[in-house]
Amino acid sequence: MSAQLSRRMALLAAYEDFTRKETTCLKDGDFEEMLKVQSKKAKVAEALSKLEDLPSEEEKQTFSGRIDSLLEQEKANAEALTAKLSKNRSEFKKLSQNSLSAAKLRNLYGAAIDRSVVKGTLKDKA
Repeated sequence: MSAQLSRRMALLAAYEDFTRKETTCLKDGDFEEMLKVQSKKAKVAEALSKLEDLPSEEEKQTFSGRIDSLLEQEKANAEALTAKLSKNRSEFKKLSQNSLSAAKLRNLYGAAIDRSVVKGTLKDKA
């Protein structure tokens, strides 16, 4: 039974470590690495859910306290991710608008420049 409990705590420690790495990835904007970390976290969570024995009261209190801290950190990570996604959407929208405006200007002034190219002189055209 103690081997199973130590496995539970080892898995919890791994999950905590992955959550810290996820926080760092969010701060650095390294979303590719964050996806890898989240995949690993999912595997650890699955392994935790498959443990069949129940922890002792002492282990349960320690485990619950650490889970509460993890939940707070994951909530903060979710809020940070939502904020970054919102900022990225806003920046993408501005970039798209600027790109569209530039294309319109290019079409408008590009056509005028093409039309104004006069061969010869005005004297020949009069």
